[in-house]
Amino acid sequence: RTLPALVFSLLPSSITVTSFKTNLPFAANHSRFKTFIPKMSSSSWTENDANRALTELEISPLDKYNVELLNEVHHKEYNNPKVTVEEYDLVVIGAGAGGLVSSRQAARRGAKSAMISEKLAGGDCLNVGCVPSKSLLKCARQIRDIRKTQSSDNDTGITVKEVEVDFSQIMKRMRKLRAKIAPVDGHVRGTDIGVDVFQGRGKFVDENTIEVVSGKKEEEEEPILLKFKKAVIATGGCPSTPDVLKGVPYVTNEQLFNLQTLPPRMVVYGAGVIALEMAQAFAAFGSKVTILARSTLLSNGDVEAREMVKSILEEEDGIAFLEYVEVSEVTTLREGLATQIEGDVESLPLVKLTVKSGKGEDSTTTELECECLLVATGRLPNVHNLNLEKANVQYDEKKGVLINDVAQSTSNPNVYAVGDCVANVPRLTHMSGEMAKVVVQNALFEDTWKVSSLVVPACMYTEPEYATVGKVKFTSPEEVDVYTTTLEHNDRAILDGDTNQGMVKICCAKGTDTIVGCTIVAPRAGEMINEVSLAMKYGIGLGQVGRNIHCYPTTGEAIMMCGLQFINARWKRLD
Repeated sequence: RTLPALVFSLLPSSITVTSFKTNLPFAANHSRFKTFIPKMSSSSWTENDANRALTELEISPLDKYNVELLNEVHHKEYNNPKVTVEEYDLVVIGAGAGGLVSSRQAARRGAKSAMISEKLAGGDCLNVGCVPSKSLLKCARQIRDIRKTQSSDNDTGITVKEVEVDFSQIMKRMRKLRAKIAPVDGHVRGTDIGVDVFQGRGKFVDENTIEVVSGKKEEEEEPILLKFKKAVIATGGCPSTPDVLKGVPYVTNEQLFNLQTLPPRMVVYGAGVIALEMAQAFAAFGSKVTILARSTLLSNGDVEAREMVKSILEEEDGIAFLEYVEVSEVTTLREGLATQIEGDVESLPLVKLTVKSGKGEDSTTTELECECLLVATGRLPNVHNLNLEKANVQYDEKKGVLINDVAQSTSNPNVYAVGDCVANVPRLTHMSGEMAKVVVQNALFEDTWKVSSLVVPACMYTEPEYATVGKVKFTSPEEVDVYTTTLEHNDRAILDGDTNQGMVKICCAKGTDTIVGCTIVAPRAGEMINEVSLAMKYGIGLGQVGRNIHCYPTTGEAIMMCGLQFINARWKRLD
């Protein structure tokens, strides 16, 4: 996961990290960092708190691993620290990647820093996104590898006759690993670093004050008011759901990882990264999966790569696609239970969808039934109930907080914003963390690091992976020079048996080797794309990439081959 790397990379050389424990002598000896040390003994979650965890935080089941998770990222009874400073250098609303990195880096660099965490520290990434999804995808990958040994063209000399999938154990493993990662994002860690961590909802009172609404206000003598020199909005985003689903039992990524029973049939409404990753995973586990694409899958991506991914998901995973879909009706046939019974399909809901797919005269109407309707139709910024108007912070309800190129509010220069709650930036964990570093540098040290200077790769962790950076879709092929290498002749891909599922496509400004975008479909494409991102960031041309020696045999040589295409086209020749 990127967040620990982001956080720990910011440590000064005098700080050592051992087993995720940070030695911070300057914090321990500084009076302002002694304001609060959480006491876990009297406020710990237990398995008896299952109903509260489900209703307040949408976490279920409350087994030992989810208890461990919550005891790190959302304390059951939390005593907020006493405000001992007249004015904070930086106050951050939100405790996802952007909030954690900005508040902690500020503290490490000597600032009086506070962070407000409303629900689960770690945000979507830890709790309902990157971390749990990759755990499931690891299990799915193992299942797919085993099933390949059962195919008629298997020549490895390895045969596995049966694959037994224990879905409840897959989910238990996910919860165990999520709990193992959680401490790095937890309240105790933040306090140890020197951040005043508040648990509650942050709301602006005016242009330089934030109130923490803790939920137990009647017990407090006075409101918790945090004065700030600079503030950061890092409230993330939430799923966007179509109106046609109102009143219907569906799940988004926020509830999916609570499943304890494998749904025999899954319909995925949406065809982006979340949709395709989870479609492939659940198909491997044994669900019959249908994807409903409102246009086509990965609609902003390269057409050739998109079709390659679709073909693999159809042919190897048995996933059905309906494209250019309009859902006209959704009916609840069975409500399902709020708390599932492990292994009991009858505890799952049952819904029926009526969908029209295709274009014009070729359109057809289909009825589908499923025990799990996963909705992944986009995201919205969390900009409501923050009293942004009182802080004079302009925002767009669908896009997010409006910022300039130094991540500063366009209307209040003392407020900054990072991550998924911001308009017109990639909604990715590593983008949130990188924007947080930009904000700390600009807000506290009066620098002018620019958001537009960031080169941001993205990866979908299906098998094969699909990774992109820069501009990859063009209105005309004449806009750029395109260099493409398939994995058909890549020796590592041949040896691994991946020759039919991969390519590297690099786009350069016309007549030059200046890289403007790249698409990779390959095993570990997310690792490969970083080389291209580095080249784009520092102006390294494709010809120079081609002259860089790559290890043999590696899939990464496909990037080098694109560079060699550029070089070879310009060779001097002996006549």
